[in-house]
Amino acid sequence: MSSNWKNVNNWYWVNKNCLNWAQKYFAEQLEGLKTEKDGHTVSIIKLDDCSGDVDLNMRKGKIITIYDVSLKLSFQGELVDGTEVSGSITIPEVAHDSEADDYVFDITINEDSSAKQPIKPVIRKQLQPLICEKLGNFADDMIATHRNDVYIDPSKLNNPAATA
Repeated sequence: MSSNWKNVNNWYWVNKNCLNWAQKYFAEQLEGLKTEKDGHTVSIIKLDDCSGDVDLNMRKGKIITIYDVSLKLSFQGELVDGTEVSGSITIPEVAHDSEADDYVFDITINEDSSAKQPIKPVIRKQLQPLICEKLGNFADDMIATHRNDVYIDPSKLNNPAATA
């Protein structure tokens, strides 16, 4: 076994840009989420935008996620009376140091009217927790997917101190 000349013992900072992966990830995880309450239904139909920074890092043998993105989602819904409602949900900051309670959800209804307002509580109380659950899995899923790109398993390193 030989030592890895690029990053002996996983000591030096290694970085991987994961923004493209994050864009696909959020589309896969969020598009199609749907819920209903009292006959009102709503679903996420598209991830319109995911922009910002998403990096997986390794330093001194520790995997570190650093990300800060904004998300814009399109939704479609139907009220119990058959009124169709569409619009967008913007989450201006999804960051590595954010908790579910920190997320801000800006809801915009297309052709807004008082008749379409009943969709907002369904989004806030039913759909938002589903979105937060998906966002909560993001860092662990990024590590699971990209860990081997930034971290060398210690068993593959030539470490004389460990074998002595």
